[in-house]
Amino acid sequence: MFQRILFPTDGSSTALKACGVAVDMARRYGATLQVVSVIDPVPFVAFPEGGGEALAYYLEAAEQAANEGIALARQQAEAAGVPFESLILREHGPAVAVVEQARASGADLIIMGSHGRRGLDAVILGSVAQKVLTLSPVAVLIVK
Repeated sequence: MFQRILFPTDGSSTALKACGVAVDMARRYGATLQVVSVIDPVPFVAFPEGGGEALAYYLEAAEQAANEGIALARQQAEAAGVPFESLILREHGPAVAVVEQARASGADLIIMGSHGRRGLDAVILGSVAQKVLTLSPVAVLIVK
């Protein structure tokens, strides 16, 4: 049924929980698991004086978090004998980047975690999971 599962991770505990589901589904269906992490290369609208240092620090920390999230997913996939691919996307807007990667890679399922933000937090911070659900041309499984 599923041959290629896309799993976006932000390295959070929510993503780690969803990773277990993604690995299990990939194992059950004999699917390849593609893990992606999205880094927004320009997360700030305006930089204060000396902002270059802040941006450099952010990018370094984001790269480290992305690599750590991917490494955790790789460990789970290898332990389950699941074929594994990974990449770090540098795009503004993680939801659009995830959906575009799903299209480009031929994924037939996206499995991702949701932080479950509601109310003002959801309005201010947005919901990547909700945006992926809205934009995705393929099935999406949200793990809470």
